[in-house]
Amino acid sequence: MTNIAIRASHLSKCYHIYNTPHDRLKQFVAPRLQRMIGLQPKQYFHEFWALNDVSFEIKKGETVGIIGRNGSGKSTLLQLLCGTLTPTHGQVEIHGRVAALLELGSGFNPEFTGRENVYMNAAVLGLSHQEVEERFDDIAAFADIGEFIEHPVKTYSSGMFVRLAFAVNILSKPDIMIVDEALAVGDMNFQAKCMTALTRIQDNGATVLFVSHDVGAVKSLCSQGIYLEHGNVKTTGKASEVATQYIKTMREEMNAEHQKFIRVASEFESKNTKTEEISLPSLEKSNDILKRSDAFDNRVAAFRYGSGGVKITYVELLNMDDEPIQFVEFNQEVKIRIYVESSSEQNVSINFNILDAKKIMLTGCGFLQAGHELLATTIGGEYLIEYILRLPFQEENYALRTQISSPVIQGETAVFLDVIENAVVFQVARWEKARIWSGVHLFPTVHLKKLN
Repeated sequence: MTNIAIRASHLSKCYHIYNTPHDRLKQFVAPRLQRMIGLQPKQYFHEFWALNDVSFEIKKGETVGIIGRNGSGKSTLLQLLCGTLTPTHGQVEIHGRVAALLELGSGFNPEFTGRENVYMNAAVLGLSHQEVEERFDDIAAFADIGEFIEHPVKTYSSGMFVRLAFAVNILSKPDIMIVDEALAVGDMNFQAKCMTALTRIQDNGATVLFVSHDVGAVKSLCSQGIYLEHGNVKTTGKASEVATQYIKTMREEMNAEHQKFIRVASEFESKNTKTEEISLPSLEKSNDILKRSDAFDNRVAAFRYGSGGVKITYVELLNMDDEPIQFVEFNQEVKIRIYVESSSEQNVSINFNILDAKKIMLTGCGFLQAGHELLATTIGGEYLIEYILRLPFQEENYALRTQISSPVIQGETAVFLDVIENAVVFQVARWEKARIWSGVHLFPTVHLKKLN
């Protein structure tokens, strides 16, 4: 028995794009005639490769997230894996019964009632009539669409479509569950229910293939990740690392677009407006000196990116006696120090985030959240930023991300000048008083009263 659930080997999918319907007709007729009279056949279309030489393996029991921008080939890949599309080149191997939720209403007959579609879809998934009878009440309860289960599905909203389709698929107990972004149309409660259900079939050993733009969901739900870009596999690996690479790429592109806009806007302003002097708040003077370290730069080189102009030279985690630490007691008060130098004049915020072992962000802070004004940097300026906080975290390994951002729209979008993942890695010890089962403990107060 193989341990592989899904294997894609050199998978490619090409579409023929015609400029007009007439070109489609010409392509059907003209090349044959041209061959008959000895001419080189002419091509009346251009090729679009939705996927190009994609290869990967997914082991049984793994949960794999597929991420990428719109048009990167994610949905095409899922359709090839499910067999609803035929590859132009390459092949797919599937070991196990597949349940797929690819798009709204897929596999539903709009004239049938919800009940009739449940029986039809379950039969397609390989369930017997008796098995559907036994599970129907559970399916109806999970979908939670009430009396609409007896109405034709053509009367359903998009959310009701997804509820019923997901209920049938998840309760068919598949070996392989493939979910596209159809869940995005569900309401908050249903999405939470779906995530719980996916976690349960994971625990039962099913393989899950999950497509989403929600990077947080990919990090928390998936063990492995595949990043698609323009129909090619850009990177594969641990879900947290693949998601970080995706975020980095998106931020770099956002930076580039903003810089292009700034150049155009500044040229317009220089011709049509007069700049005014702005009075800026004075900063507290410090006797500290800017810290640098070649060892630090070399260690974080692979984890940093940004558009530049203001740079982080050193980051350290300290106890309240200013001693560097990597092992933190539960709820210990610590200092995060970030040393910065500037080669430009910009209004920036120096921020930090703390991420757990799965690279899920637990907390963080920037100048806006701390009620502090933006820092107006000067050419040659050197700065020290210090955050003081407690770490009431579950015992685990954590990573500190530091970043310098310049707001484009306050509180909404920003340019990232320097971002360092894993600037400091540290460990939090177990709380001696009690085991912490949640990620963060907030020390709630309890009031207990006897009522009779």
